[in-house]
Amino acid sequence: MPDVSADGSIDSAAKRKGSLCQQVANSEGNKKTRYSRLDLPEEIWCHIHSLMAFKDAARATCVSRAFHRSWQCHPNLIFCIGILGSNFINKFDRIVKKHSGIGIKSVNFEYDSSYNTRRSTSISHHFDSWLHIAITPWIEKLSLRLSHYSYNVEYNLPCTILSDGRASSMRHLYLGSCSFHPTINLDLRSLMKLHLFNVHITGDELGCLLFSCYALEWLELEHCDEIVCMKMKTLSLQYYCNAVYYARVESIPNVPNLETLTICSYHEIPKDSMEDDSIFGDSSNMRQMQEYRHDNLQSVVITCFCSAKSLIELTCCILDCTTSLEYLTLDTTRGVYSCSTGKHSQCFPMDKAMIPKANRAMLAIETYIERKVPSTVKLNVVKPCPRCHISES
Repeated sequence: MPDVSADGSIDSAAKRKGSLCQQVANSEGNKKTRYSRLDLPEEIWCHIHSLMAFKDAARATCVSRAFHRSWQCHPNLIFCIGILGSNFINKFDRIVKKHSGIGIKSVNFEYDSSYNTRRSTSISHHFDSWLHIAITPWIEKLSLRLSHYSYNVEYNLPCTILSDGRASSMRHLYLGSCSFHPTINLDLRSLMKLHLFNVHITGDELGCLLFSCYALEWLELEHCDEIVCMKMKTLSLQYYCNAVYYARVESIPNVPNLETLTICSYHEIPKDSMEDDSIFGDSSNMRQMQEYRHDNLQSVVITCFCSAKSLIELTCCILDCTTSLEYLTLDTTRGVYSCSTGKHSQCFPMDKAMIPKANRAMLAIETYIERKVPSTVKLNVVKPCPRCHISES
């Protein structure tokens, strides 16, 4: 039997003797060929098919009866506009409806309406049926990525997609540029990594989503602007990224296994609401939560750090409640890229209005935080660049 590599390619010897798919078609047509020995058990075909790259696997399905059968239990489904082209809906329908749903391990679905503007307003009606086929009790990874710029695609992921044990084996969930409003407790007992990007979800709904995530280790939130405040149950997080401004003191106490915390606040710095909460306006009655311990926390990065009282409280809480902290980075810039690395000629731009805010942030660090930093912790304060930021302002 010719060798099939992990990316789905067939070795040169097999190519000289004829394609594998042609051999299968001949053997199934009861034609006597020198490759009749390829009449293999179906589980072998399924295994060979699973090793192919997705595009090659789909092509093999079209020309081989054996692969057509094995496609019904192909474990990895990858659908993106770049692979399927502009006639996305028809091709997607044909591919998904030929799959039995049995044995699916991974689903990666990417859509960008800029490739198919005529269909973009109606495609959301097809999502539910596709996901109902793709999401089964065997699935371990789901990635639903709708283009950040596809504002005319409004898809609300139904809770039923992930209920009734359908997602009980899911370990990784990525949702991008959609709405998700869970009102029931979902069975996500195996979920270890959750990443939400530009998802319309409230803090209470996120709490409902996390309620059954007993195994969660990685939580990453980006541009989930409807979350005002988060209160989470006890989790075993090891990585908590992009908690933004709503990651107040009450967000962290219940994650004792947390090892890495990254807080970004790109959109909040220019807002006057955070300046109204400045530590310099009222430094009294600062909240303390020393009854919670974070003895596994080793690295903390806060980007777009400002003088907001809530951020000062959060930083002090981290310093007071950790014993294993090694690195604390307080970045008063946007933290995207810097000329100091040598990879860029200029730093990422900062609004002129952000310069005085960054200066107040540095003063707050000197006044309230530096004295709390133990000698075992390396404090890194990132200031506006004197060449790229200060000179421009």
